[in-house]
Formats: sequence, C-alpha cells, structure tokens
Amino acid sequence: MTFLGYFAVVVVICSLYIAYRIFLKISEKNNDSGKKGSLVEKAFLVFFISLLVLSVNAIALILSYTFFWEKAYRAVNEPQYEAVVVGYQKEIIKAKNFPTSAYTDKVIFFPKVEYTDRHGKKVVKTLDITSDTPPDTGKKLKVTDQKNQKNTNALELDWIMFAAGCIFTGVAAFFAALIGTYATPYPMRKRLMWSISSGIGLILINIFCVLFIYLKS
Repeated sequence: MTFLGYFAVVVVICSLYIAYRIFLKISEKNNDSGKKGSLVEKAFLVFFISLLVLSVNAIALILSYTFFWEKAYRAVNEPQYEAVVVGYQKEIIKAKNFPTSAYTDKVIFFPKVEYTDRHGKKVVKTLDITSDTPPDTGKKLKVTDQKNQKNTNALELDWIMFAAGCIFTGVAAFFAALIGTYATPYPMRKRLMWSISSGIGLILINIFCVLFIYLKS
C-alpha cells in the first residue's frame, strides 16, 4: 500500500470515530427529550453522519495531500529534469456539468513526456496533471521524478487551479472542524473560532506548498 493509501485509512478511521461521537451526543439529546428512534432510524443516522464527516475530511485532507503536499514534497526531494511532451494518454470518465444533471462521458488527456535521467536513459511517463484538450507535442516542461513513481511531477503552476484548490480545501476544513467539534462541550462561538482557524491554517499550509513548487520551478 502506498503512503496515500495509509493516509486515507487514517482519515477514514478518524472520521468514523468523530461520526460515532456525534451520533452518541445526538442520541443522548433525543433520549433526554423522550425521542427514542427505531433501529432503522439510528442506522440511517449513523450512515448519514459518517458519510458527511468522511466527505468533508476527505475533501480537506486527501485533496490537499494529492494536490499540494505530495507535489511540494516531490518538488523538493526528487531530481529535476526538462521533459518534452511526446504524446498523451486519453481516458473517458463520468462527470456532471451541474449537481442536478445526469452523468455524461468526458474525455480527459494525460500528457506523456520523455526525459533523460541521470544515468543517460530515456524515460517516458505520463504527467500527474490532466487537461480537456490534447497537449501540444514538443512542448518543454520542468518535472521531477524517481524510478519508483508511476507519474512524473509537473512543476508548471496553474495559478487559477491552485487558488481555487486552496479556497476549496480551506472551506472544507472549516466545515470539517465545525462538524467535528459538535461532539465537544464547547459553545458555538468557540467552535466557530476553531473552525475559522482550521480553514485559514490549511489555506496557509497549501499556499506554502505552492511557494515551494514555484521556487523549485
């Protein structure tokens, strides 16, 4: 299992534990008010809470890891090469244009690049980024890579995507903290302050990762 796999397992376990604590607090409040739900209702409540907590934690943490942390780590620790786009790998995925629309087939392209490693050997791999249009053949890119990696790490920065990613993960971290602290005895005002701090903190961490990538490029 990769490090991302272990990280995802930790996120899932922590999310389920948080969801269980939230369920216990809700059940305690229902019991105090004389509302005792059926087993089916309790099972649905556990499922819904677990799904909600897991979703926001996954967006905040796993997306940050794949989009920012891993790229910054590879940019700092892997050898850098100048690669040339030699083709692309095409894949078809299911996607929605709007939350209420039906799934449609969407074509995405993984640029395929070639570079010469430190031992003088030609290496051809796909990049870790995608696009909606075929990449321009012959375009030169700065990448980092190691032999054990499946894809090369592109050092080119799409500032709009990175800015959107920082904001998106920060908002997710805010809601993850707000939901997660529901099981605590703290008042709403303190929970809000913690949640805002969590969101801003994750945004700053991801911005620092972008700066590391920029400095290496």
